[in-house]
Amino acid sequence: MKKRVLCALLLGAMQGGAYAQSSGGVTLSGFIDLNMEQLWGSGANGGKVTRMSSGGLNNSRFNLSGYEELGGGNRAFFTYEPMFSANNGTQSTQARQSFVGIKGPWGDLTLGRQFTPSYWIAGYADPSWAADFSMVNNMEFFYASYRVDNAIQYKTPTWYGLNARFMATTGVGDGTRSGRFYSAALEYRHGDLFLGAVSELQYTRDIYSASQIRSSRDNYFAATYKFGSVEPTFIYHTYNGYYAYPPYVAFNVRGWDIQAGVRYALTDRHRFYASFVHRQDDDNKALSNANGFVVGYMYGLSKRTTLYATYARVQHSNDTTVHYPVTFQVTPTGTQNPSGVQLGIRHAF
Repeated sequence: MKKRVLCALLLGAMQGGAYAQSSGGVTLSGFIDLNMEQLWGSGANGGKVTRMSSGGLNNSRFNLSGYEELGGGNRAFFTYEPMFSANNGTQSTQARQSFVGIKGPWGDLTLGRQFTPSYWIAGYADPSWAADFSMVNNMEFFYASYRVDNAIQYKTPTWYGLNARFMATTGVGDGTRSGRFYSAALEYRHGDLFLGAVSELQYTRDIYSASQIRSSRDNYFAATYKFGSVEPTFIYHTYNGYYAYPPYVAFNVRGWDIQAGVRYALTDRHRFYASFVHRQDDDNKALSNANGFVVGYMYGLSKRTTLYATYARVQHSNDTTVHYPVTFQVTPTGTQNPSGVQLGIRHAF
């Protein structure tokens, strides 16, 4: 009996010495978001679509996240976000995000599929917070990445309101630069002021010539300032290079675009937003000069349940081969100027 007790005490002491006592937890959250939607000038059959759609304000998704305190101010954490179509119950083949990381007084280091630094800068200045009808997503980020795979990201500690983000990816892992992505960003926050700038370089395999690896460069500058319940937003974006969405479409383009928007909280329950984007393409061959706008209203039934109404429209100056959509779920043809309206409900859990 004494030997058994002694062995148990020794084993416990060895385990306690090997790992310090830690704390942590795992949480499950997410959104279910559905709306009735009417689209005009999008797709076949005269361009009119009436349907129930998933993900008007947010993608319908689960968020499985967790952390463990490691001591010394350090923490390990992870996030996994599978998406699904709430209208029919089908699950997306790719997760929204899937990463693991460590953070501490020295900064944050994360690995996996995650948002790009441009998403945190330009996306923060998007009045609709990257909703389905977002003009920032559908015109400014048009085929530019705001989530990438195989990514390593480092975020510095904040110093006098300033911090930096750096990201690089390993690409598709075939020995070429295909899928490689590099980004460097600066963010500044002071009171109600936000400023951000980011430059990103991406390498993409030519979908018509597999031996060729093309590149593109995107630069973003964003600013917001909150005046009480009103928050104007601004984004300036330049683009130059090869953009592709295999196996469907690819093009070489260059130009710039600008976004001016506003968020307005009338009360805790009544919130409005509006966003206008002008895109100026240098060539007007693959893409066209265009103007797009979106207006939205949200009514909070509770802290977790929101009713919303959204209207968006894009007007092109030229009939090019590719047109900007109001939703990437339905693509307009090369001669259509799409518009759409959504009436929906979002529940957070």
